[in-house]
Amino acid sequence: MEEKKLQITGTDKSTLLETAKWGKFLGIVGFIMSGFIILAGIFMFGGTFDEVYPGFGGGIGVFYILISLLYIFPSLYLFRFSTQMKEGLESGDQERCTNAFNYLRRLFLFMGILTIVVLALYALVFLGIFLGGAMGGML
Repeated sequence: MEEKKLQITGTDKSTLLETAKWGKFLGIVGFIMSGFIILAGIFMFGGTFDEVYPGFGGGIGVFYILISLLYIFPSLYLFRFSTQMKEGLESGDQERCTNAFNYLRRLFLFMGILTIVVLALYALVFLGIFLGGAMGGML
């Protein structure tokens, strides 16, 4: 059986280049947003919020910082996909394009696993609410 080779047409190349430009933009915005979330987390450690609810601001600050660190990974994968794809298409380097698609795969893998984890947490929360309501109804 004859092996078919994939070819990237001029339209495909321009579409991938435009995708890379938007991906780079979104990756940079993701880095900036992560920085803002880290700053918000740092500011939660003190100030009036901690005076009203002692100790609560620190917990929320740690949560914000952890979320921002989690948010950095998809931004990094998207940024690396974009830069590798642009460089690969402009220079005709197959290896760079392959690396770019590998970063895109990592992005989707990360987002898929994160989605499964969040859905599982939602299920646990709803189960806890249901069981708590059932237990409260028995009293």
